[in-house]
Amino acid sequence: MLGMSEELKDLWVKTEAYVRSREQEIIDTFINFLREVAKYYLQLGRLVYFRENTTVHYGEGGFGELVIQGNEDVCDVFGTYICEVSFEPDVSTLAQKGYTPITEANLESIRYVLR
Repeated sequence: MLGMSEELKDLWVKTEAYVRSREQEIIDTFINFLREVAKYYLQLGRLVYFRENTTVHYGEGGFGELVIQGNEDVCDVFGTYICEVSFEPDVSTLAQKGYTPITEANLESIRYVLR
């Protein structure tokens, strides 16, 4: 029976490594998407802010909040609702609320660390 226990431990190690690698791939892909969206709107002269989700797993709370100055409807822009992206006409108080002002020089500030 001890042999089976070792096999299960090995199975878990392999499973966890596989899941972690895929999870990181998902994170990298989504964060790159958010950075590209931010860059697009920055090039249009819009203000862009981001606040990373640092409290819960992205499956529960998303990757963070990308807020773009404007009146667009997320569903109209992307064809579906994306909880991490919103448009607000007045973004003047977001820095005071813990959001990072995003520029093309600091796009790397749009990030998510797997916890």
